[in-house]
Amino acid sequence: MNPFFLFLFALALVAIIYWFKNASQRQGITALKGVLILLGLVLIVLIVTGRLPLLSGIPVLLLGLFRRFALTRILIPLIKVLAGNSGARKVVRSSINMDDDQALQILGLNEDPSREEIVQAHRKLIRELKNSGDVSDIEATKIDLAREHLIKKSNITQ
Repeated sequence: MNPFFLFLFALALVAIIYWFKNASQRQGITALKGVLILLGLVLIVLIVTGRLPLLSGIPVLLLGLFRRFALTRILIPLIKVLAGNSGARKVVRSSINMDDDQALQILGLNEDPSREEIVQAHRKLIRELKNSGDVSDIEATKIDLAREHLIKKSNITQ
């Protein structure tokens, strides 16, 4: 094998790993889907032109049929490992203390909100958090706990 090819391959591999560390999970999944589609097209072209024997190309093409399995069981965990999220722990809900002022501040509400205002503020914040692409378990748990705390408080006072 050509040493220059090996050098370029190693550089490309380092660049891809660096990109995955800085990319969001959604970007990584989209990139991997694109790579799998391109790889499938290249394999089809190689089989059609006769440069790749049909018997060796069929198993690889069948792997493409199981892309959903491959994405959920192999590639998405690989992206999380490359992005450094593999050791992320679930937030213990009991470890977060919530009081009235903190709950109102998290949801951005005024004193004595109605149940509908609480629910709408919660939905808005969760949507913004998910759309930002930077979903933090701690932030989502705090928003959920603030909603639960204020709803319990409004049920007690009624």
